[in-house]
Amino acid sequence: MCVTRTDQRVDLPDDLSAARAFRDVLRRGICPQHGAASLDTALLLATELAVNAVRHGSPPVHATVTCCDDVLRLSVRDSDPRLPEPREAAPEDVSGRGMALVAALSERWGVERHDGDGKTVWLELRTAA
Repeated sequence: MCVTRTDQRVDLPDDLSAARAFRDVLRRGICPQHGAASLDTALLLATELAVNAVRHGSPPVHATVTCCDDVLRLSVRDSDPRLPEPREAAPEDVSGRGMALVAALSERWGVERHDGDGKTVWLELRTAA
């Protein structure tokens, strides 16, 4: 149960500018209690979630930032029911590390299926209040 909670939702474009749109929400300071280090990590992970949704999901794509006390939750919903599949990228690969970064840098992450209407991929970061 949150003592202090704020949410902001944004519709993302169906192209790679989706990452910038998601980062812009975070930069607006929706979670002012979170420090610069957690913001840098959140910006990186927001990019990964948005790019994965655009590249591997289906429009429409929506992102939500939720601040709940000392937890920052980022989520991206798209209309494709296929779940993300973390994989090991070879050193010479130029992509394929997104979900591995999400798993490594977030406190926890997961996927919620929506009956016949896609999925939401989310992650949480614990931050200094």
